[in-house]
Amino acid sequence: MPFGKKKNDSFDEDTADDMANDLDDGMNDAMSDAEDPASDTVDEDDLPFHELPIEVQFKKMPKRPLSRRSWLSKLLIITLFVFPFILTGIALIPVLDPETGWRLFHLNGPRVAVAVPGSERELQEEIARGVQDVQDRDRAAQAANQADKEKNAQSSDDPTDQLDGVSDLIGDPDQNGAVEDSGEPTPEELAAQIEEEGSVDDPIEPDPLRPAPIPGLDEEGSFGRIPRIGDDGTTPFDAYKRPFETVEDQPYVAIILTGVGLNQARTEAAINDLPLNISLGISPYARDISTVAREAREMGHEVFLQLPMEPKNFPLSDPGPRALLTSLSEGENLVRLEWLLARFPGYAGLVSHEGSKFGSMDSAIRPVIEFISRSGLMYVEGSNSGVASYGAQLAANAESPNAVGNVIIDEVPSRRQIDARLADLVKIAKTEGAAIGFAQSYPVTIQRLKNWAFRLRRQGVVLAPVSALANVQVTPQSADEAEAARLKAQELENANRVTTEEDAPEETDDTPSEPTETIEN
Repeated sequence: MPFGKKKNDSFDEDTADDMANDLDDGMNDAMSDAEDPASDTVDEDDLPFHELPIEVQFKKMPKRPLSRRSWLSKLLIITLFVFPFILTGIALIPVLDPETGWRLFHLNGPRVAVAVPGSERELQEEIARGVQDVQDRDRAAQAANQADKEKNAQSSDDPTDQLDGVSDLIGDPDQNGAVEDSGEPTPEELAAQIEEEGSVDDPIEPDPLRPAPIPGLDEEGSFGRIPRIGDDGTTPFDAYKRPFETVEDQPYVAIILTGVGLNQARTEAAINDLPLNISLGISPYARDISTVAREAREMGHEVFLQLPMEPKNFPLSDPGPRALLTSLSEGENLVRLEWLLARFPGYAGLVSHEGSKFGSMDSAIRPVIEFISRSGLMYVEGSNSGVASYGAQLAANAESPNAVGNVIIDEVPSRRQIDARLADLVKIAKTEGAAIGFAQSYPVTIQRLKNWAFRLRRQGVVLAPVSALANVQVTPQSADEAEAARLKAQELENANRVTTEEDAPEETDDTPSEPTETIEN
């Protein structure tokens, strides 16, 4: 700013004072800055990178994307944090939903072959169709009876028409006015029977059998305790069977309910609702199998162990893991038999399951029957043909307790078919003196067996345990007959083996050989 001059060529005094003050302030600021070096401001762009502060260096470093190792480390940290919660959730599944938990933890468990083909839903649909057929038939019969009543005037001389359904109980009158015997009880007989025997819905009183195992009737095997004949000659069959005395010339029927133990509700119904003379065949694949056998014996049922064997249509029909197979050696099958025998104590014998092929081959079934005979057990043939199979005949020749099934009661699990098969069983018993029926533990089967057994004695037939019919159906062969039967069985076995080898595809050098099948660990 230029100094102002007065007209007399002298400086303005006020302006000079202001300039002096400004110079004085500037000098003071310069001196204060010189005394305080920290007050100096330095531009960071003018300094080298290594002289910058750490935080500034971190900001100025170039940013790169995260590496794979960085992502994996983060994933590992998250997994370690979440893993305990996942384990806790899996452990709670059996508590919250036992069925799902059982399936989750038993994915590699034994698969059980069902006697009736089809799924559970198909089975229920078949049962529903059978019930519907019965209901439709009853409706049609009622409609026909009503039409006859409307067409023909009711006669006062026929008192049976006064009450609907009386003719179904006492029969229809013939031309002479006599009433045909329909085999059903009259109302008076039914009332007397109910008063004497009780109602079908009355609870069954327990009649416990001896607790098992009985000391001296078992020994240590490869997989646990297995039955044996006692030192005093007592056999497990005699010790564990249900006591029952037969009368000469009295026809008897026996029922063995198989598949017990595979379903808890059905098992409880079979044990608690069925007559005590009905024998129970427990599956070797049942859960908590020892408890099932103990509860059945505490109720009063004699129990048998199912023996899975190879059928003719194997592997289309699979009897289950550790089943006895014709493709295995004698030693291998006997090892499997020992595993089966060690499943639980207290059974009176073995009942064959499937086994149409295995039971017909001498080299396969003979060692098994000999082992069973040495153990003092009963052998029940489950072929359900009513004819003595080779295995049952071998048991009879060895003087071992044996029996043969005659009828499959619930091959079609409907009320009509079950009642028809039970009627056939009664006819066989009246003709031959004894008959044995096989059944599965279906709810409809248990219900029909309960009703059938209540009115059985009125038909002149007595329900007996399977053990009571031992050695009744099969006659032992003489030595010559047994040898001839053995030679015939070997010839058939050799012929079948030749046929199988001819039908099998030829192996080439490039074809890998199949490993030899061994038992499961």
